[in-house]
Amino acid sequence: MKLKRNIPLMYTISSLMWGRFFIPVIALFYIASQVTLAQFALIIGVFSLATLLFEIPTGALADLLGKKKTLIFSRSMYVIEIILIAFFNCFWIFLIAKIISGLGVSLSSGTTQAMRFDTLKKQGRINQYKKISGNIQVITNISMAFVFIIGAFLFTLNPKLPAIVSFPFIVLGLVLTFFLEEPYKNKKKMNMKNYWTHLKESINYFKNAKIVKYLSIMSFFTLSAIAISLSMSSVYFEKILIPISFIGVLAFVASMITAFTSKKADKWEEKLGEAKSLFLIQLFLVLGVFLISLMIPHYGYFLYLLIPFISGFNGVVIGNYINHHIETSHRATLLSIKGMFGNIGIFLLFPFIGYIEKITNFGFSFVILGIILLVGFILLYLYSKKLNL
Repeated sequence: MKLKRNIPLMYTISSLMWGRFFIPVIALFYIASQVTLAQFALIIGVFSLATLLFEIPTGALADLLGKKKTLIFSRSMYVIEIILIAFFNCFWIFLIAKIISGLGVSLSSGTTQAMRFDTLKKQGRINQYKKISGNIQVITNISMAFVFIIGAFLFTLNPKLPAIVSFPFIVLGLVLTFFLEEPYKNKKKMNMKNYWTHLKESINYFKNAKIVKYLSIMSFFTLSAIAISLSMSSVYFEKILIPISFIGVLAFVASMITAFTSKKADKWEEKLGEAKSLFLIQLFLVLGVFLISLMIPHYGYFLYLLIPFISGFNGVVIGNYINHHIETSHRATLLSIKGMFGNIGIFLLFPFIGYIEKITNFGFSFVILGIILLVGFILLYLYSKKLNL
């Protein structure tokens, strides 16, 4: 049965698609490509805007056109992005590349999870979703860990080399996507009438799904905080006096920690329960951001590790909760709506934090981020009481 190869293929593809050797030094990579740190923050903000604008329309597209075809389109966008950033410089080229990447992310964000969940559902293995999601994150982060070590080293040889070496990995991930099997045949034909009807149905479904709304709003804060912290990590390391050549090793350790928490997330969540798990995610994120703001030379790295620690747990737990509250026919669309909230957070907060860093300093910008998170989570708690969750 062709469907049996979906999960092994997803393991492999996830590993390959994160074969991005420039990630551990991404901020420094942009700076070396004639993009300032403030422009880098702006590009990430525009990237998030592009992603959120495309998020819901592409989620509905995946439900109607098919998840496999949508993923093929998505990974084609990644190939174009790599070509642009590997062989060109300047703010405008990188901005265009990131908008294209935003389209790719929006096409795949909800679709990938939906394909995984529906594959297991079709096979009668839905109870294994958390475990398999954790396994995918483990494999991905272990692969990323080794990529990070090599990537930072390649950057010291030639700033463009990490992106150039990433190209064959992304292409191979695209090729393997063609071998995925669609779990369920689409009940509706892909046309504009069905598209808009499906979109309206999904939005109405979202409005009435209390837990999905709660998790989506929570993602506004959690995903943006994690994205900002990880994206700015290479600059943070440099500012706390860690040599660039050593950043790859530190990124390796951070990625392995994310892999570890992803692997353990299933068991930890079962012991903690839903309420405590969600509380700990919020608590650790606030604490991690404030610890980064201390800017402790050298040893500040160990404080930073709280972010990758909670990142792995958050990815598995939130994905599992939200999937169990969504029906198959609207899964990709509603996952995209959840992803949209995260991208709104990144779009609004990343450029703002970048601007604060520009006019003050790195540490104070993270103090502001920590305050935003703290206030946001308090308001979210009050909102959960209103929803009777």
